[in-house]
Amino acid sequence: MKFMLLIMNGDPNTPAAKETDYPAIFAQFQKLTADLQAQGKFLHSARLRPEITTVHVGRDGSRTVTDGPFSETKEIVGGYFLIECPSEAEALEWAKKFPPFFNVQARQVTEM
Repeated sequence: MKFMLLIMNGDPNTPAAKETDYPAIFAQFQKLTADLQAQGKFLHSARLRPEITTVHVGRDGSRTVTDGPFSETKEIVGGYFLIECPSEAEALEWAKKFPPFFNVQARQVTEM
């Protein structure tokens, strides 16, 4: 089964975020990627830029485009890992290995 691990950036205005050692976090992501690759679980990963464009669809079918980032948003998707695991339980174990300051959503991918 494939799982998308969505990496949610924490609120950058918290004291914990201001004290975050980003080079150390980057090293942790590199190690996690290497571990996933070594076990044959890694499929793909990428960082996502913080600029956001949203297309809102109204009930009448109208479309409105809004550009961001949006300051009222406390967490945004900062990146993702696509992994392959035999169970959700294993995918969640991998999600628990992400560095602190990040929340991770684990979602099973259903292929069309």
